[in-house]
Amino acid sequence: MSARLAAARRIRTVAAAALVAAVAGTAFVPAAATAAEGTGKPLTMTLGAPVPDSTVERGGDTRSMTLTVTNSSDRAQDFRAWLPGTAEGPSPLLKDSVVFGVTALDAPATKSATGRQDGQWQGLFFPASGDASSAFSVPAHEEFTWKVTFGLGASYPGNDGDFTLTAQPLGGNVTADPARNTVVLDTEPAIEPGTLEVRLDPTAGVVLRPGEHAAMALSTLATGPGEFPAEIDRTLVIDASEDMDFGLKAEIGGRTVKLAEPAPNRFELPALPKGFGSAAGRDVLKLDLSLDKGSEVAKETRVRLHALYEMEEGQPFVDSLADARIRPAQTSTGSPSPSASPSTQPSSPAPSATPAESASPGATAAPSAATTTAAAGTTGGTSGGTTTTGALASTGSGAGLYATVAGALLALGFAAAAIGRRRRATAA
Repeated sequence: MSARLAAARRIRTVAAAALVAAVAGTAFVPAAATAAEGTGKPLTMTLGAPVPDSTVERGGDTRSMTLTVTNSSDRAQDFRAWLPGTAEGPSPLLKDSVVFGVTALDAPATKSATGRQDGQWQGLFFPASGDASSAFSVPAHEEFTWKVTFGLGASYPGNDGDFTLTAQPLGGNVTADPARNTVVLDTEPAIEPGTLEVRLDPTAGVVLRPGEHAAMALSTLATGPGEFPAEIDRTLVIDASEDMDFGLKAEIGGRTVKLAEPAPNRFELPALPKGFGSAAGRDVLKLDLSLDKGSEVAKETRVRLHALYEMEEGQPFVDSLADARIRPAQTSTGSPSPSASPSTQPSSPAPSATPAESASPGATAAPSAATTTAAAGTTGGTSGGTTTTGALASTGSGAGLYATVAGALLALGFAAAAIGRRRRATAA
């Protein structure tokens, strides 16, 4: 299984959020990560081999596949499905990275839509007479067929490789067989994707008291061929109570700059430019974290720091985690003053002490708070072609058009796990 597919499966497994659906290029996300696997279900779904069965070029010709659903039962069955896709590599896909459409061959008139979530591309189809929450009704002992059209747009990331398309049921009455439901499309030119290595140091965290400062550093390194196709926005989110008032500065161009705080304890970091890749080398952003002396800290508390990386529409595709230990202000009796240096020394030097200036670098919108709970201090975990010190952020939550069909879904990486890097053979 590719790293990107493995990461996508982890996202769905950890999230277990309510289904969110949208039609015009926004996200629709599964309600649960339970796979609709097994036999004995009334509906069977098959995604045929691509025609022509050849490599797919960025901005080139499309491929078509036949999607068939067969009802083996003695009564009509509702059928809902979607076709999420995953690129092998570190970059999330943009809205126009994929060309997609579904048309009825022997089925009711059909509409289709595309979306994005957690850097994953998603395709959906539904009856033209209804909306995105509507189901097809497959008569007893009959089958419906559709033509699925797929291609890679010119903006398909140059640092991503092959693309895996999976037909997945939205409901528990469909047999989900990865040998029948998955197609791996080899991209041209072929590449061996690299990674995006992200690390918030010190991963062991810092110690802060009201009125103190601590130095940190956020490092980013891209490996492998190709570049990221759009600017990468970055945000530092501090998961702390409202009684703690943090401040954050960064060293930018040799000056210490106060970073914008669009929401409490949420700071906009300088963005990585479009075209960021291995040629840029390691980007190191020096940070100065402070806790206002008026913050109320009754006892030592551990708070989590999330450095979120996003590309378009505030959808984090990776984060790096670290902890900070927050201690009460020290008394003046036989103890260091609140301005004393923290006991835990950070691994990177503090930014220069030049006067601070207000700035709003990079991100233009505050992202959703990360919901990951991976332990801080881990290193080198690979997820989705991206090496981080934590876990991929999960952003799907809430109710939407698919609330009526919130049910068991095939985890996004399941199908590719069964076939690895092989192209799926058409089932007999």
